[in-house]
Amino acid sequence: MKKINSSICLALTLSILFSCSDESAETEKQPTPPPSSPELSKPPVVSNDPELEFPLVYVEELDQIQEFFKEQHETSFSHLPNKNWMSYTAGKDGVLTKILLFGRPNYMVSEHYGSAMSGFVRAGNPNTGAKYGSWELSRDDIVNQLSGQGLEERESGWITIRLRGEIPQEAGKTYFLVCDRIADGRPWFGAFAFGDGNPYLPGRHWLHPGHDLVFRTYVGKTAEQIEREQKTMNDESPPVEDKAIATSPILQPPPPKPLGQPAILVESESPDSSSEKTATENPPPFIQSNPEKTENSESIEIIDLSTEGNSTEEKKQKSLFDRLFKNKNE
Repeated sequence: MKKINSSICLALTLSILFSCSDESAETEKQPTPPPSSPELSKPPVVSNDPELEFPLVYVEELDQIQEFFKEQHETSFSHLPNKNWMSYTAGKDGVLTKILLFGRPNYMVSEHYGSAMSGFVRAGNPNTGAKYGSWELSRDDIVNQLSGQGLEERESGWITIRLRGEIPQEAGKTYFLVCDRIADGRPWFGAFAFGDGNPYLPGRHWLHPGHDLVFRTYVGKTAEQIEREQKTMNDESPPVEDKAIATSPILQPPPPKPLGQPAILVESESPDSSSEKTATENPPPFIQSNPEKTENSESIEIIDLSTEGNSTEEKKQKSLFDRLFKNKNE
């Protein structure tokens, strides 16, 4: 019995020891999780860099515009290369603030169209050019924007894409609005109007070299850019006051003369000289231009009147004398 009890005790102790060692081994050697696959570690399909904010500009101007299109001519953006961009050439220096596209939302239930898209802007080349900023546009955004314009869901209108980050714009340089992600694993997004026949020469749509989306670009200027431009203008331009003083007598034209009115008399001149001057400058058709002749004609007329008056008086006197003389004789 003692041997049996001792063997039993030995077996129990060994089992206890082995169980403790197994637990310690399990705690010490925990399996490390497998490395995450690239598909699981991908960010959400539609995302924005949290560090990028909307640019703060003090002046915003319309830059590029293309508004020619035909009814029922619509196209979409893809996330695949060579099918995911549109291009334009900037006409102003500054910061790109927003791009407007003309179109409508795609159908809600579709195996081809996603619920949102996002991307960035490249300079010079849609695949290898310098990358700037970020943007996103969802179907709900399009519906809300069209509703704000008083349009129904299936009607076309202006769709605003606001750009995040300071995207520089240099006049004469070509830029590309690139889509790199579409939600829900779908290949296409949106229904945007376009024109054929190459209506916008300094740009194009990915679909065809002669096709251009209906779009508008807006460029703004930050406080630093405005200050820099004002400084360069002040440095390059000469002083305004000196230039005005030097050129004011030359640039000021003489006052215009009214047509069909007599000349204005000057008070300092005598009336005789002024009347002679006006008569010689603008002689009427019914008055002779020589003033001496006019005076002679007037004096001749006066003499004629006086002689006529004297003749009549003499006739009266003679008639009265004759009557008296005849009465006396009778």
